[in-house]
Amino acid sequence: MNLILPKNPSLVKRMNADTVRKSYLDMSAQVQELIDHKLIHCPCCDKYYRPDSFYTSSEFAIGVYPICKDCLLKRATDYDAKEQAYKDNREKTIRVLNMMDLPFIETIYQQCLDNIKDGRIARGQTAYTQMMGFIKSLPAYQNYHWKDSVFGNGTPDYDVDINRKARREIKKLFGAGFTENDYLFLQDQYDDWRARTQVDSKSQETYVMQICLQLLDIDKDRKAGKDVTNKLKTLDTLMNSAKLQPKQNVNNAATDSLSFGELIEKWENEKPIPEPDPEFRDINGIGKLIRVYFAGHLSKALGLKNSYSEEYEEEMKKNTVTQAQAGESGSSDTYQQIFGAEE
Repeated sequence: MNLILPKNPSLVKRMNADTVRKSYLDMSAQVQELIDHKLIHCPCCDKYYRPDSFYTSSEFAIGVYPICKDCLLKRATDYDAKEQAYKDNREKTIRVLNMMDLPFIETIYQQCLDNIKDGRIARGQTAYTQMMGFIKSLPAYQNYHWKDSVFGNGTPDYDVDINRKARREIKKLFGAGFTENDYLFLQDQYDDWRARTQVDSKSQETYVMQICLQLLDIDKDRKAGKDVTNKLKTLDTLMNSAKLQPKQNVNNAATDSLSFGELIEKWENEKPIPEPDPEFRDINGIGKLIRVYFAGHLSKALGLKNSYSEEYEEEMKKNTVTQAQAGESGSSDTYQQIFGAEE
């Protein structure tokens, strides 16, 4: 409804006294209705409606939510131009209810969808409008707010980030045909599988993608109350082909419980480190220091004759000063210079 205002000033000149009086009275009545909140302006479509065209709300002074039902319906659903009808969109419905601080009740929403599918709701109706009718009319939900929402997992405190969006590469990876909520589910599953399993080839990545898609189908069917036995078997087959079944990860789990020393022993037995090339052997001399000053010194102290003690003796000779033997050229003078004259 629009206020009665002359759109063309030239029309006013052609209006007689009775027409002007009638228009004035109509305008006065509409202004009074605005003052009494019998007409409410919707900022989305810029039109005036009776209060019954809005959803009631105690959060606003006018007693209704200040966006008309038609505009909210456009925000909460998709419009099918071919069928000239509104189609339900779960994610859009959730966003509208979050904006209105109303609860999203998964069981009611799914029941409304089933009613539409089975033809128990008049043609053209949506699950959104039916659920809004339940929430606004049933006493059990009169004091419910967004924080009281109950989603598919049955818990009222399910955390849904309305502003969260799936990454562009995830949408490109899995292709078109999914809702935003589906992409978020696939993104979380894909990231979790990549973080907790080794995916280093194209074939493994393909299997992980198929596993994520299968998990999405299973999640949807379970929420709808359908049997998922066959899909679980398909999931098991995919995991078996990708070698990601629990029984195939027993060895990895056992490895996680080993100490560092046990891990070194296990690696040495299963995958021994090959001998390095001569040019790369002990380039810093650390190995020689350990052999000479630890193993060799200990062997010498214990009186053991082995390669370590021999290497130790050879190294010690380089740093040992010995008394010159008699008969050596200049030996006497050198000896006296170093040790002094014998008494």
